[in-house]
Amino acid sequence: MNSYKVVRTFHPIGQGAFYTERHKEFNIVYDCGAASRLSNYSKSVVSSAFSENEDIDILFISHFDYDHVSAISTLVKSVNSIKTVVLPLLSTKEINLLVNINRALSLSVLGLIRNPKAYFGANTKIIFVKPANEPDDIDTGEEFINLTDLPNGNGKDIFLKSGGELCLGGKFRWVFVPYNYKCDDRQLKLIQKLVSAGFDVQRMCDDETYLLDHICTPSQRKKLRQIYDRIDGNVNENSMLLYSGPSTSINDSVSCVCDDKECFPIDSLFASGCVFTGDCDLNKVNVQDVYASFIENVGTIQIPHHGSALSFQFSSFIGLKNTIFCPVSFGTKNSYGHPAPYLINLLSLNGLRPILVNELPTSKYVQSIKIYDKKVLQIRNIVGCL
Repeated sequence: MNSYKVVRTFHPIGQGAFYTERHKEFNIVYDCGAASRLSNYSKSVVSSAFSENEDIDILFISHFDYDHVSAISTLVKSVNSIKTVVLPLLSTKEINLLVNINRALSLSVLGLIRNPKAYFGANTKIIFVKPANEPDDIDTGEEFINLTDLPNGNGKDIFLKSGGELCLGGKFRWVFVPYNYKCDDRQLKLIQKLVSAGFDVQRMCDDETYLLDHICTPSQRKKLRQIYDRIDGNVNENSMLLYSGPSTSINDSVSCVCDDKECFPIDSLFASGCVFTGDCDLNKVNVQDVYASFIENVGTIQIPHHGSALSFQFSSFIGLKNTIFCPVSFGTKNSYGHPAPYLINLLSLNGLRPILVNELPTSKYVQSIKIYDKKVLQIRNIVGCL
């Protein structure tokens, strides 16, 4: 290996999430959506990220909240193909509940939730990531998948164990490690509010058409909308994290992270890996525990849930050896108070680098990551970025 380059972008889509990585002849997307009804601006952000001749090799979906998936239809139309989709595995009851709520709120993501295979078509492979905190059944899922060995098209279901690796292969191994955390507390909170409002939750879980038949008045829809808003838009109990970075077996390399203003060369693999967190609750999940095998390669951690203080726990950052970049996506006019000033101050006071990404084009945050073989640098007598 002489060098390896990744361009990682946190796109300015507002109160949503749209993150991409460009590897050599390999593109990934982590979440693709914006809040409320999808605006022409949001569509333009997504459609301009790739050309119509390019492929998305992997689309990772953290969970099915509208602001994380609403622009996927735009992405599908703007690229040549989406080869593989990786998403959290949901039970039939969980799917029915989500379909009922999204239908009643007129959110246009029903096809994606109900049947992702049909939504993306026969040429897209679907990989389901099993929940990490559920008892394993007979089929525990794959622990390692070489992406170059996957069969073409949408055939037999593929299951990956949480913490399992998707590998690009080659002499330099870059891996993608999804982790599907199932938040039972979030589901309980939602169910309690639905029951208190008079909804039959059991029927919502058993029959995906329940609310279609029983929610027919504006007042009932308003009641459901208020429940949705009170729990800060999080009706989904799953949120799939993703580590994207070098495997721990890579030695004798150096790396740097650059943006349009500064370069940060580091004599190790530090700073090249990223943990995308979606809307994960860091009170329940410790990033360092989940990604213990890779944490020394992590230089970027996306702050979950648009910077909500309720979803944040600083213990995930204590003890990390290097300065961490912390992008947080939010809309400047959101009604939730995101990002929490307390959270931003806490990150800054502890030497971390919060990066505020909103709907303003100038807030787009791009990392140009370059990894070099030490021997090549010694021969060329080069220090830092090339």
